[in-house]
Amino acid sequence: MGAFMSEGAISLIVPILPLFLKSLGNYTPSQLSLLSGSIFAVTFLIKAVVSPLWGKLSDRVGHKPMLLRAAGGLSFCCFMIAIAPNVWLIILARAIQGIFSGYINNAESMIATEAPKEHKGWALGTLATGDTAGLLCGPIIGGTLATFVGFRGTFFIAALLMLAVFGLSWKLVTETFEPVPASEKMGIRDTLSAQPHIKLLLLIFVLTLIVQATNNAVNPILSLYLDDLLPSAPHLPLISGIVAALPGIATVLSAGYLGRLGDMHGQRKLLIGGLALGTLIYIPQIFVTNIWGLGSLRFITGLSIAALLPALQAILTQNTQPAALGRIFSYNQTFQALGNVCGAMISAGIASAFGYVQVFTAVCVMEALGLLLAWRLKC
Repeated sequence: MGAFMSEGAISLIVPILPLFLKSLGNYTPSQLSLLSGSIFAVTFLIKAVVSPLWGKLSDRVGHKPMLLRAAGGLSFCCFMIAIAPNVWLIILARAIQGIFSGYINNAESMIATEAPKEHKGWALGTLATGDTAGLLCGPIIGGTLATFVGFRGTFFIAALLMLAVFGLSWKLVTETFEPVPASEKMGIRDTLSAQPHIKLLLLIFVLTLIVQATNNAVNPILSLYLDDLLPSAPHLPLISGIVAALPGIATVLSAGYLGRLGDMHGQRKLLIGGLALGTLIYIPQIFVTNIWGLGSLRFITGLSIAALLPALQAILTQNTQPAALGRIFSYNQTFQALGNVCGAMISAGIASAFGYVQVFTAVCVMEALGLLLAWRLKC
């Protein structure tokens, strides 16, 4: 429930934030692309820096306090965006959001620690279902709310949802936690060198970066692309929300099944299949020229997304010593954040220089690179 509401609150603002920026000034399409990419990227850049620090703290106090820290902080940041008079305060709010981000990441780490080994894939897949159900509902609700209560009203509602997540996490989440003794705490180098499969872990980190870059690259420009594809369309925020939600619908429908499939046949095979599908499905997105074709292809993209991160996290868990799991997951969160930064900035740069369509070309190339690296996994 926390994952659903948290992701839902954050994804409320994703499809409408670029359109909100457009309403704050007379910007050219190139400027909008760069501003939109920067506003998405700054959150993840800050998150990449602070994630290891939060990982150290979670080893000492547990994951539940980290859930509360993330929920409370994100509520405050959504409120800041709601009252922002200009783009600079929005950038500041998004930077602060990066400091407090990590609700889903800590939930993943908690489940990876608490769930029985033979059910970790299923458990992570279930979490992904709640996560992506939020991704599904958030953009649609956000687009609807923006149509009827405006952009700022939508951001206020997102702040209230995160406040509710804080309360629910405080009351309902329980954790069996044993602090890591101070004598057993190690630095990054020692933590990694103590793992039996260090090269595999490093490759997983790189793959996580690539996967997150591909997942995030389209988000900053999607509503702006739809504005070009459907000039003067009524209810554009709602249309943007629906299209943004389509990958989430596919992920919700398939995540649990794909998690069990990975448990039965191996997470590496699931990872390769997801990357192969992603590579193939982005090719027609380069050439599509109507909303129905784009929507159908975005839906199929969700099947690829549903396979990738749960498979990577399951492989990471299976090849990490239990005492170091919190630290290793925090390092992986840093690469997730860096992937989001890369995706947003690649999207902004390419859209600004070559147009929105070429963003899909770049994502296709990144998916293919990930597929080549996944073949090298030995697990």
